[in-house]
Amino acid sequence: MADGIDNTPYPPRFFTRLLIWFCDAQLLEELQGDLEETYYYNHKTKGAFNARRLYIKEIIFLIRPSVVRKLNMNNYNNTMMIKNYAKVSFRNLLKYKLFSFINIFGLAVAMSVCLLIILMLADQHQYDGFHVQKDRIYRILTAHTDGNITAATSPFSTAQYLDENYSLAERTTTLRRGVGGDAVFEQNFSEMIGYFADPEFFNVFSYDLSKGNPATALINPNSMIISEEVSQKLFGNINPLGKIVEFTHRGLDFYSDDSGNPDAWGNYTITGVIPIKKYKTHLKFDVLISSSSLNSLYQQEKVADVSENWSNYYQTYNYVLLNPSSSEEDLSTALAEISKSKFSDLDDMKVSYLIPQSILDFRPGPLLNNTPSISLPLIIYYILGFMALIVLVLACLNYTNLSVARAITRSKEIGIRKVTGARRKDLLLQFLSESVITALLALVLANVILYFVKSAFMGLWVNKYLNFELTTNLYVYLIFVVFSILLGLIAGVFPALQLSKQQPVTAIKGLNSVRKGKLNLRKVLTVSQFATSLIFIITSIVIYNQFKHFMSYDYGFQTQNILNINLQSNAFQKVKNTLLEIPGVNDVSGCDYLPSTGRTEIIAFEKAESEETISVIAISASLNFINVLDFEIVAGEIPKSEINDGNTMIINRSAVEALGYDVPSEIIGQSFETTHKKSLTVSAVIEDFTFHLLFNGRATGPVLIRNAPELFTTATISISAARRAHIVADIEQAWKSIDPIHPFTYEFYEDNLASNNQGIFDILSIVSFIAFMAITIASLGLLGIVIYSAERRTREVGIRKVLGAGNYNLAFLLSKEFLQLLLIAIAVAAPLAYLFNNFWLDFMATRVAFGAGTLLLGSLVLLIIGLLTIGTQTFKAAASNPVEALKNE
Repeated sequence: MADGIDNTPYPPRFFTRLLIWFCDAQLLEELQGDLEETYYYNHKTKGAFNARRLYIKEIIFLIRPSVVRKLNMNNYNNTMMIKNYAKVSFRNLLKYKLFSFINIFGLAVAMSVCLLIILMLADQHQYDGFHVQKDRIYRILTAHTDGNITAATSPFSTAQYLDENYSLAERTTTLRRGVGGDAVFEQNFSEMIGYFADPEFFNVFSYDLSKGNPATALINPNSMIISEEVSQKLFGNINPLGKIVEFTHRGLDFYSDDSGNPDAWGNYTITGVIPIKKYKTHLKFDVLISSSSLNSLYQQEKVADVSENWSNYYQTYNYVLLNPSSSEEDLSTALAEISKSKFSDLDDMKVSYLIPQSILDFRPGPLLNNTPSISLPLIIYYILGFMALIVLVLACLNYTNLSVARAITRSKEIGIRKVTGARRKDLLLQFLSESVITALLALVLANVILYFVKSAFMGLWVNKYLNFELTTNLYVYLIFVVFSILLGLIAGVFPALQLSKQQPVTAIKGLNSVRKGKLNLRKVLTVSQFATSLIFIITSIVIYNQFKHFMSYDYGFQTQNILNINLQSNAFQKVKNTLLEIPGVNDVSGCDYLPSTGRTEIIAFEKAESEETISVIAISASLNFINVLDFEIVAGEIPKSEINDGNTMIINRSAVEALGYDVPSEIIGQSFETTHKKSLTVSAVIEDFTFHLLFNGRATGPVLIRNAPELFTTATISISAARRAHIVADIEQAWKSIDPIHPFTYEFYEDNLASNNQGIFDILSIVSFIAFMAITIASLGLLGIVIYSAERRTREVGIRKVLGAGNYNLAFLLSKEFLQLLLIAIAVAAPLAYLFNNFWLDFMATRVAFGAGTLLLGSLVLLIIGLLTIGTQTFKAAASNPVEALKNE
């Protein structure tokens, strides 16, 4: 307590009250004390978020027969009353079959999406759960005060410095990126990607080796641990321990198939085999090379020595295993001191600082740079959860809407119960038990729907990078049940409160006791449901149109009949000469990467006589690259020969403007220097083209193309449109003579660009599915209300028919109120949909036109669905026999 402020951390009060409510009085004091003591310890050692999460988890797991207090016999007549509530609930569900179906199906549809998100979260939380000391393992991140995205990496010496100067770490280990190439044993070959690792790796993490000793496998220089998959490729069924492989580094990494020039790193001894595929871990690798091997590579200048470079934070992952007596706050304090000590004198690191991240928070977590593997960031779960919540709210509104509508029908039942001695809380329990049973029945149907939803989700393009498994277990099913019970309570609480507060005499009067004004709530709920559905419908149409626009977009260069081949470290000139002999191959160019594929290389250069510096996107490519992709030349010309053209560059129109030239022809022959003092002369200017991915919303800006054959990773081939399949087969056959080891890998440029746009198709699929569910739930709710309204007006319809009213007039009379609600929903939702979709479209680099036509189409879809829903029942009511209606009345 300081200055009247209590800084004591308190557990979540709602769950504390929940514990007090359900826990047996004899166990409460001891359990609550233990839980709070654990909470305070976790708050100190793991932070507030993890402390709350674990506290809530423990309370949920305490909801079991041995802990839950026994019901008071005098108040609830114990088991008999519970059985009675359940029996009456099932009778009411069977009595009102249509209403029950609508409620159960609507809740099931909404729950299926929520269950999918629960499965996704459960899947992500399974990562790294096998580590014995997982609650004490932290990764050191590099954050920036200027708002840049935090990186999962940190300077090489961070963990070592922490270990040497602070006593809070029990163990530390460092992984260095940059291992990627070919391992060869006799005639066998395997590509592999991984890290340099120190011996402490197996003391911090709980990986096991299927062959070898983890205590010694990474001690000696030129030692190598390989995965079981690599072992099978290289050695088959032979024991690999002690075998020597020749390793050639090619610059491969986890995020790209590109490779640089081959660099022989020498021979390595296999000291272990790791079954990495059996572990659900954030780290993925094929190989671990002992960190002691780095010294030799430093001396040979094959690897840059960054061991004392505190500015280089993007190549290494540092992990800390805290002492049991140390906390995350202690680690944060130590890292803040290290940041101040090491970064304050570095100009490029003054805005940077080090922070810890618990291994329990890796997935799902914040969006990070340099992550070892791709995962959905936490913000995506918030977005998906928000959309699922909307659908869930619609389903709950349906339940509320139909329950309030049924209140008139059940008013006599309520009155009789109250007259015979039922108290309000008895009625509350009765109605809540109905809603909970409805939710549990919906859970059964939701699991059936989930089977198909899960299959569709697993088939999305993005999942090949995310690797969701979505397996279920007892823990997940327990969460499902708890979730459905909570949903039943939430959906049923308002109807229960409304129904249970009726006075006995008023309730027994039935229909005549309800004023028309009381029905306005249903109108508001119906309008809300259809307005939300319309926003989803319009958004789905806009996303579909945007996707079509992307697929037919003109990038400003040729994409048809362009074949891209990964050189896999083969000499470009050799590949080019061989492929040009194949009939149907028009031209072959080389480059380090291609535009509009998501990769960007930035360099800075300045005019020779000026200190002005601009940032430019740089592509290394042979000069015929311009002709192969058919860029439009606006000034100058492409050199005829590529000999001695290393000082030549081609720039786009935006680069001309960035350098202060008004006319492209004026810049031809001008020289500029890069920050590395290399002089480049402009030989030609090409028209601007789209460089970035279409959906990232970034303008291209200045671009230069220069010839640097040593950087080429891709051969870009222009082929004839006729006989494409035969030409590709001939190229594949020729590749075997170029490189008998590496497999032939290729992709058509148009397919590559289309694949990059599949992400927005996934978004379209998700939003369209949400829209379908929203409109289904809203239509079912409207169907129930229309049926109920028609039943209430049976006598009115009979009298009007006897007096001569026609079927169409009666159908319109019964439909008029609901048509008005649909029109109100359109009036409310159309402007909101227009504002929302224009907002996100403005972030696109190129966007589709969006106006009144799309709004009208979406509104028409909603009206058609609404009219079909209303019309089927109103015409049925209008065509009924008036004699039967009046006789029943």
